Amino acid sequence: CCGDQEALDLAVELLKPGGTLFIIGIPDTDRILFDVHKIRRKEIVLQNIRRQNRCVSETISFIQENRVSVNFMATHTFPLYESKEAFELVSIYAGGVIKALITI
Repeated sequence: CCGDQEALDLAVELLKPGGTLFIIGIPDTDRILFDVHKIRRKEIVLQNIRRQNRCVSETISFIQENRVSVNFMATHTFPLYESKEAFELVSIYAGGVIKALITI
């Protein structure tokens, strides 16, 4: 959903062969680059979605029914008193962070 080139490159790396990469929203840039050979070798499908209409409920159902796993995204956990450090880590994509959780 972010449209950041680095995030899109990481998505291509993380997708399993035959996976689908959804590009959701309207990117800030007119062009996005992909390594066409990685996409071809892995047979990745690219799906553009202009808006998120009618997809949130289905996504939540997929997660609840264990049809998709999202646990790998939570790469870091911080206690509430380290919130500043969590936001700093995420802002520079350091330490292999995908999502940082703050526990209360």
